[in-house]
Amino acid sequence: MIRSNEGYCHCCRSETTFQAHAEWLRDHYVCANCGSIPRQRGINHVLDNYLPGWETLSVHESSPSHDFVARHCPGYSSSFYFESVKPGTTDEHGRRSEDLQALTFADSTFDILVTQDVFEHIFDPAAAACEIGRVLKPGGCHVFTAPKYSFIQTSFPRMSVENGKLVHLHAEEYHGSPVGDGRSLVTWTYGQDFEDVLAQWSGMNTVTYVTRDRGIGMDGEHLEVFVTRKPLSG
Repeated sequence: MIRSNEGYCHCCRSETTFQAHAEWLRDHYVCANCGSIPRQRGINHVLDNYLPGWETLSVHESSPSHDFVARHCPGYSSSFYFESVKPGTTDEHGRRSEDLQALTFADSTFDILVTQDVFEHIFDPAAAACEIGRVLKPGGCHVFTAPKYSFIQTSFPRMSVENGKLVHLHAEEYHGSPVGDGRSLVTWTYGQDFEDVLAQWSGMNTVTYVTRDRGIGMDGEHLEVFVTRKPLSG
């Protein structure tokens, strides 16, 4: 074991022990009670501390891999991207299919939309940012994580579509996925300009929260939690 410390987990809302058995803390600094990792705890920490009362709101999560948000929110719903399932319908397991680039929800449907490590896997994140803004209620928030690299200045796409075919601009890279074969292609790499790029895409400002506190199990790499808020008017 590399690390072990006592603390409070915002995912299971209990006192716990945080343990790490590998150097890459982002995936291996685990709550002994619920199994959460830092980016998951980061989402719940931001919800609890900066959006108090979120449990009573309408919350939608795209591609969840756990129930750490759902367990606290009666108004929670979720969806996944299934290439073979028509958006707005459900698969054989009752899971709703949605494409963040073209959501089927009506305007101003949700108070909060959550995505965790999804935006680096979207072919057209500009369209997704606009769609998320559309389905948020005025004053609503997109609360999300995505790897942002401090040593990269300018965000860039890793592929393009030419004549209907996918063209890789950089070496293929995959991350884990809660559906399909468990692999999700990385389509964008985000750098120091990420928040500015998001503003260009969506017309909305993004606040970035970075918390490094072992007492709540927050340590490791890519600790940023981004919050894009839709204006109350305009």
